[in-house]
Amino acid sequence: MVDTVPPRPLRRRRMAILVAALAAVTALACWGAYRWAEAEARAALTLNGDQRLGLYASSIRNAVGRYDYLPFLLARDHEVLDLLDAPSDLQRDAVNRRLETANAAAGSAALYVVDRKGLALAASNWADPVQSFIGHTYDFRPYFRQAVESGSGRYFGIGVTTGLPGYFLSHAVRRGEALTGVAVVKIDLEPVQRDWAAGGERVLVTDENGIVFLSSHAEWKYRALRPLPDAVTDRLAQTRQYDHSDLPPLGLHDGPLMEYGARLVSLPISAPGASGPGATRRAFLMQELALPEFGWTIRFLSDLEPVKAEATGAAILTAMGILLLAAATALGWQRRQTLRLQREARVTLERRVEERTAELVTANRILRDAQEELVQAGKLAALGQMSAALAHEINQPLAAIRTFVASTRLLAERGETAMVRDNLAMIGDLAERMALLSGHLKEFARKGPARVEAVPVARAMDRALALLTSRLREEEVQVDRSIPPDAFVRGDAVRLEQVFVNLLRNAADAMEDSGDRRLTLTATRNAAPNGDNWEIRIRDTGTGIAEAHQFQLFDPFFTTKEVGQGLGLGLSLSYGIVRDFGGTLRAENNPEGGACFVVQLPEAQ
Repeated sequence: MVDTVPPRPLRRRRMAILVAALAAVTALACWGAYRWAEAEARAALTLNGDQRLGLYASSIRNAVGRYDYLPFLLARDHEVLDLLDAPSDLQRDAVNRRLETANAAAGSAALYVVDRKGLALAASNWADPVQSFIGHTYDFRPYFRQAVESGSGRYFGIGVTTGLPGYFLSHAVRRGEALTGVAVVKIDLEPVQRDWAAGGERVLVTDENGIVFLSSHAEWKYRALRPLPDAVTDRLAQTRQYDHSDLPPLGLHDGPLMEYGARLVSLPISAPGASGPGATRRAFLMQELALPEFGWTIRFLSDLEPVKAEATGAAILTAMGILLLAAATALGWQRRQTLRLQREARVTLERRVEERTAELVTANRILRDAQEELVQAGKLAALGQMSAALAHEINQPLAAIRTFVASTRLLAERGETAMVRDNLAMIGDLAERMALLSGHLKEFARKGPARVEAVPVARAMDRALALLTSRLREEEVQVDRSIPPDAFVRGDAVRLEQVFVNLLRNAADAMEDSGDRRLTLTATRNAAPNGDNWEIRIRDTGTGIAEAHQFQLFDPFFTTKEVGQGLGLGLSLSYGIVRDFGGTLRAENNPEGGACFVVQLPEAQ
C-alpha cells in the first residue's frame, strides 16, 4: 500500500503547528530550568554568605576584644590616679612614658587620659607635637560622656586631632566615689579592612545611622546607605564622629526580599581606572548580621553574575536537549519517507547525536568540577587570611590573661604592688605572644617565608604546656616529659609552639572520657643520610584514632568534634607549618591504647 502525500498547503500548516508547539515547549522548559538552577545557586550563595558573615563578625570581635582590659587597667594605675588628683609636669612626664610603653606592648593605636572636664593630660603620642592629644578637650565625644554617665564607653570615629579613624574604648577613673577622669584606648581597625580587601569579597560595616565606616572597598567608606535626616546630620556635626566628611549617599537601591532574610540590591560600580563611581549599576545579594554589642551591622554582598551564568547555562542545556530530541524525532519521521536514505540518515544522525551528547557531558562535568574547586579554594584562601584561625589559636593565652587579671585584682586590693607588677608583666608578655601568633598565622596562610632559626624543643614545649597548665591541672592530666636540653631543630619558635599547642589540646580532648589521663612527651635524635633529625612524640591515653579517619586527619575543616567546638583547622595548620620547615607530621595508634602524634624536624646545626 502506497502512502498518500498530503497536499502542500496542508503540510505547511502541520509544519507551522509543530514548530509553534516545539517553540512553546522549549520556552517553557528553559524558563523552568533557569528558575530551578537560579534558586539552587542562590541558596548556595546565601549559605556561603552566612558563613562569611560569621567569620567577619569574629574578626571584628577579636580585633576589639584583645584591648578591652586596657582602659580598666589604666583607670586603676596609681600614677594615673595621682596625675588626675594633682597634675604636675613631673607626674605628667611619668604617665606619658608609661602610656607610651604600654601602647607599644599592646599594639593599640593610642592610649590617653583626660580629666573630668575632658582635657587630655597625658597620652602615648606625647612626643609627636603635631598629633599629640595632650591639651585638647574631648568632652563632646560620646565615649567621654558614656564613661562619665555609665562608667565605660565604646565609639567609632575619625580622630579630631590626628584625622585617623579608630575605635575608642573608655573607662571612668574614680578616687572612691568621685570621678577624676577617663582612660581611653584607640584601636586601629585598618588591618582588619586590609584583610577583607585581600580576600576579594565585598563586605561593609555600618553604624546605627546606616553610615559605612569599615569596608573592603575604599570608595564605599564614609558614605550613607540612604540620605541622612537633618537631625542625624546635626548630631554628627556636634560629635564630629566623621570629622568633615560629607557622607554622600552610597547609591544603594533595595530590591525584593529573598529567602533566609537576604535581599536583592544594586550598587553603582566604578569602571576600572576611573576616579569616581561610573554609571553602571550591578546587582548583588545582600545579607546582614547585627553586632548588638557595638550597635553595628555587617553586610555581605554576593555577586549575582555567577548565579545568572549558571542559570543561563542550565537553560541553554535544556534548550539544546529539547532541540536535539526534536531533531531526532524529525529525522526519524524523515527516515520513513524513503528507504534509500534510511541507512545514511541513521548513521549520520547517530554520529551527530553521540558527538553532541559527549560534548555536553564533558562541558557539564568540567563546569561542575571547576565550580567545586573554586568554591573550596575561595573558602580556604579567605579563611586563611581572616582571623578565625587566630581565635582558634589564642583561646589558651586569653584564658591565662583572664586568670592573671583576676589574681591581679585581688593582689591590688591587698596592696601587694610587687606581685601586681609581675602579673602585669606576664599579661603583657601573653598579649605580645598573641600578636606574634596572629602574625605567624597570617604568614602561614599566605605561604610567606618563615624565620628559620635554631629552636630549643624543650623551651617550645614548656611554653606550650604553660598555655594549657590550668586545663591540664583541672582535668588531672599527668604529664611525663623527657626532652633532652640539647634538642635543637630548625624552625620558628612561635610557630613550633603553635604546633605543640594544637597537638596537646587535641590530646587533652581525646582523654576527656578516660579514667587514666596521661601525656607522654619525648624527643629522640635520628640519624639520616641527608642530615640528622629530631623525632618529637606526643602520646595520650585517649580513645585513639578511628581507622576511617586515618587519612582525613590533616584535611582542612575535618573534625570529629561537635558543631561549634572546632573548625577542623588545627591539624591542617600544624601539618603545613611542619612541612614548611622541611619536616613531617604523622599520627598513629599506641599498642596499649591512645594516639601518638609524631613530629620530625631537621636538627639545627
